[in-house]
Amino acid sequence: MKIRSLTIYCSASNKIDKKFFKMSKEVATIISNYHIKVIYGGGNVGLMGVIAKTLADLKKEVIGVIPKFLIKKEKVSLKINKLKVVSNMSKRKEYLFKLGDAFLILPGGTGTLEEVIEVLSWKILKLHNKPIIFLNFDNYWSPLIKQFEKIIENKFGNKNLQNQFQVIKNPKQLNKILKSWTK
Repeated sequence: MKIRSLTIYCSASNKIDKKFFKMSKEVATIISNYHIKVIYGGGNVGLMGVIAKTLADLKKEVIGVIPKFLIKKEKVSLKINKLKVVSNMSKRKEYLFKLGDAFLILPGGTGTLEEVIEVLSWKILKLHNKPIIFLNFDNYWSPLIKQFEKIIENKFGNKNLQNQFQVIKNPKQLNKILKSWTK
């Protein structure tokens, strides 16, 4: 599978532990070794900001998508290649979905959770077949993955749910995946 663009869903909070910032910088640095453009939420705060700044500093293609009402709050990055300003969150999610050939989920809050549940649900419904990767750094996503198991166990979903995404524990594991995508 040839992947040319990667949508990254992640935190917009600056209040999180520094280990998450370090991890996201490592992710961006790894991605920079491949010919893959990154699509993200357009902000310059939290993990989003680290991803955008790191890739922009490394002269890599980065496309941000941000709703007009979040421009001041998320402090738009002026270093990225392209910024698409949209009217609302639904449009942001639509563009993040359309522009990405695959999805990488880093730690994040309710917005990240909403985004990942949507692309996962759409994949289960066969509306797309794009790869979805959870970076379960520091076991951040373990409770959600456990919930997916509970969904299957209680027959609210079938075993197919667990086949819809891949889980990696650290940024270094991303290398193998990116190599397979860019062959």
